[in-house]
Amino acid sequence: MFNKYYSTIFIIHTPSALRASPPQGGGEGRGKNMKKLIIDFDSTLVKVEALDELAERALVEHRDRDALVTEIKKITELGMNGEISFPESLSRRIKLIQTTREVVAEVADCIKEKISYSVLNNLDFFKENKDNIFIISGGFKDLIFPTAEILGIHPANILANDFIFDNEGNLIGVDNDNLMAQENGKVNQLKILNLEGELIMVGDGWTDYQTKEFGVVDKFIAYTENVSRETVVKKADVVAKDFKEVIEFVTSY
Repeated sequence: MFNKYYSTIFIIHTPSALRASPPQGGGEGRGKNMKKLIIDFDSTLVKVEALDELAERALVEHRDRDALVTEIKKITELGMNGEISFPESLSRRIKLIQTTREVVAEVADCIKEKISYSVLNNLDFFKENKDNIFIISGGFKDLIFPTAEILGIHPANILANDFIFDNEGNLIGVDNDNLMAQENGKVNQLKILNLEGELIMVGDGWTDYQTKEFGVVDKFIAYTENVSRETVVKKADVVAKDFKEVIEFVTSY
């Protein structure tokens, strides 16, 4: 049974909308009697771009801080709008950030205080349906885990990148063998995950839309609570500016 929540109001909705099930089959063979939410992290579940937040903190004492942060944000936007590939966006940004494991942890703690307002208003929905909600992000697990814990989402349901640190805790790169660091990472990761059921992708960026373009999800919801990207919105099946609208969509058919 899929439990539908609006803030603290509890409503039991239609059965079998989000039901736990072992992976079997994919694409057109997915069973249509159950639904799973695949949700982006940056600018969707949270109000910010996590890597931009890390840059702000990591470069605080750098003499060219403002210019570097501006450049990193510009690269982020180019990637989110589909103007450059995700691997290029990731590589260019990481090269500009010099930081440590300790600073990453500090930033992760700050990010969990920046959960999107309407997501916070529907925490019960996340906790009740946690087995059927996945986070898929081009961001980094170290920056996502503290927020996911608040939402009640298990680490195994988080698909994201991995930082690489040296023995002194300095950030020296990313794990390029992780599919999420590669071209079409979200698409290929979902192919491998091979979830059963109707898959609904929720996100604000071009790589989120690509999961629908390549046929690995059934519906794409462009999420605009924090940012609205015209190139993404015009490709969406549904546009939602509040997470309540996402809940309404997944429980209405």
